[in-house]
Order: sequence, then structure tokens, then C-alpha cells
Amino acid sequence: MKIHSVAGEVAVEQVQKTMIHEHLVFDLSGVRNDTDSILENNDALNLEIEKLKVNGCNTLIEVSNMGMGRDAQSLYDISQAFNLVIVASTGWYKESFYPDYVFTTSKEDLAAKMISDLTVGMDGTSIKAGLISEIGSSLNEITPTEYKVFEAAIQAQKETGAPLSTHTEIGTMGKEQLAIFKNHNVNLKKISFGHQDLNLNFEEQCLILDSGAYMQFDTVGKNRYRKDEDRADNLVALLNKGYEDQLMLSCDITRRSHLLSNNGYGYSHLFTVFVPMLKERGVSDEVIEKMLVLNPRKFLAY
Repeated sequence: MKIHSVAGEVAVEQVQKTMIHEHLVFDLSGVRNDTDSILENNDALNLEIEKLKVNGCNTLIEVSNMGMGRDAQSLYDISQAFNLVIVASTGWYKESFYPDYVFTTSKEDLAAKMISDLTVGMDGTSIKAGLISEIGSSLNEITPTEYKVFEAAIQAQKETGAPLSTHTEIGTMGKEQLAIFKNHNVNLKKISFGHQDLNLNFEEQCLILDSGAYMQFDTVGKNRYRKDEDRADNLVALLNKGYEDQLMLSCDITRRSHLLSNNGYGYSHLFTVFVPMLKERGVSDEVIEKMLVLNPRKFLAY
């Protein structure tokens, strides 16, 4: 069982504090029609990574996939420059961001493309993905094409054993995603549901966790969606219900304006603001280590 980074297989013990759902180099400007949605390998990112390393973070899970400006070579270069474990992703995001070919390609051929990314290399390189992510649904619906992508991702997951992480738009459709996985007899211990800190339905959160799947509180710092204080209270309530072995954390940085050099909150906000917030609420160092280190190790290894 190894973690499959852009620099090759990594022993699980090498993985320390982990951000489970991030974007380092990506480009959604074509869909969003703004330049704020471009992240690059540059001095601004270097500053972010230096702050992360000071806080003991050495592992970043990059969930930018095909159609999101994924850049395998840049991820490899960053991993080498900073001695980081970076796990790259294969898959497609949600319908409004799909490349045109996704609509006309069979689920079998989509699965084959993901399997190739995981076993041969991405985008004409020998740099391999180590995760199927972020496989998404739209706000309050799973479109027919999104359903096809879910089925393709499930096929790729079963054939490779790779972990699979989802996107739930503003926390919606988690229960419906779970139903797809159950209907296809997926090993739910290799599935993680994204953006569930935006799901205000506590009973649904518990339903997902009761399946054995992982859950991400991964939009920490995005206070216009939900205040961090409310996220922390929600997370503590789940911890008090006994789900500490299934929860993972991140910030999901997606804009230049989020970066420290642009007076944003930055990736390190997770460690400098949110983790202290959890400690103030009585969460122990042991449980924090589970969410940041031990749970990601278990989820990612295959």
C-alpha cells in the first residue's frame, strides 16, 4: 500500500499534515471569464508553500483534473523544489466545466482515459495521477452526463483501487452520490465526499459517514459560503458522534485573491486559524492528527 505522488510511490509514513482538497496550478478563467481564477507556479505560490511548511504540512492533494488547467509538469516541479508530497488527480469536474468530448465519449472510453492517467501518465508525460477527483455534480442535480462520468470514475476506481473524491456543489447531492456508489457496489472506504462543510443537513452528513466513506470539511476560510465558526461547531458535533476516523480538512483555494500576497487568507489559514478554533472547542491534538495525517494516509494509500 503506497501513496501515489507525482514523483512516484511514497511510503505512507512520509505523509505528514495533509490538505486533502486543493488547487495549486489551474485555470478556470475560460468558464468564469476572469483572471482571478488562474493559479500559477510563481512567487505567490512559493510564499504559500513556505508558510505551509512552517506549519508542518508536507502533503497537498491537487484535485484539478482534465478541463481545469491541470499541469502535471508544474506539479512535479513544485514537489521537487519544496520536497512536498503532491498527489495529482484524474477525472472531470462538473457539467458546466466539461470539455466538449466528455458529452460524446462513452463511459468505457472515459474510464480508460482515467486508468491511463493513473497507470501510464498524464498529458503526454510519465507523471501519474494518484487520485480520481474531483468528480462532481451540479447544484441540486446530477445531470445525465455527470452520471456517466460517475460511472466511468467508478469503473476506473474498481480497476485500479485508486481513491475517489467527489465535488458536491454547495454541499448538495451527497446522498444521491452515495446512492450511485452503493448501487455499483463500490468500496466506500475508498470514497471521500467533498465540500460537506457546506451541507447544512446534519442528518445527511451522518448518513454519509455511516456508510463508511470519508468526508471533507474542505472550504475552510471561505466565510462568504459559511462562517468558520459554524464549520467548527458542525465538525465538533460530528466528532462527538464518533466519526473522527473519517474526517479530513482543507481550504480549496481557487482564486488569486485568496492568496496571502493578494491579502487573502491563504492555504495556511487551515493551520493558523481553523485548527486553533477547533482546539478552543476542546478537540484534542490526537483527533486533529487523525484528520490531518492518519485519515489522509488511509484514504490515499492503495
